[in-house]
Amino acid sequence: MHLRFLLFPSLILTLTSCAELTDLHCANINWYNFGYQTGLDGKPASVITGEAGICRASATPPREDLALQGYRVGLENYCTPTNAFRIGQRGEELSSFCMPEKLSLMRQPYQSGLQDLRLSEQIKGLEAERDRLQDQRDRADTDEDRRAEIRRDIRALDRRIDRLGDRRLLLAFIN
Repeated sequence: MHLRFLLFPSLILTLTSCAELTDLHCANINWYNFGYQTGLDGKPASVITGEAGICRASATPPREDLALQGYRVGLENYCTPTNAFRIGQRGEELSSFCMPEKLSLMRQPYQSGLQDLRLSEQIKGLEAERDRLQDQRDRADTDEDRRAEIRRDIRALDRRIDRLGDRRLLLAFIN
């Protein structure tokens, strides 16, 4: 019985705090920037609608018009071949919210970005192998014949790393 008297005020306090946080959030949101960032991130416009829906219940009405203006500009910046290359480099999925003609211009740079990511990962793996060999070479118990063999292996790894680095530079240059 006493527990009910303790829980009810706590529940009211929690709900009031949530409403105040929503009011504070909605009063401080820059709707144009929010829309711009949503578009720049390649997210759907429904993200704006969802945020506006939350703010409709607050003391500050949402400015969906400003958010949609920002969204269009952000999406224009997202839907570029240069950005598609960067998206591929990060290993992210390419958003389908761009116009079809823009998407067709983005596909090849995106694939090149994915290829650059794979090359970067290969380089990291080879560098780790080179570091392992260098540690082995520098150990006191490694005999001279084995050291000479390890030095050759390290030089071969360095050449592979350089070739992969050259391929990455070429990809960046053509994109």
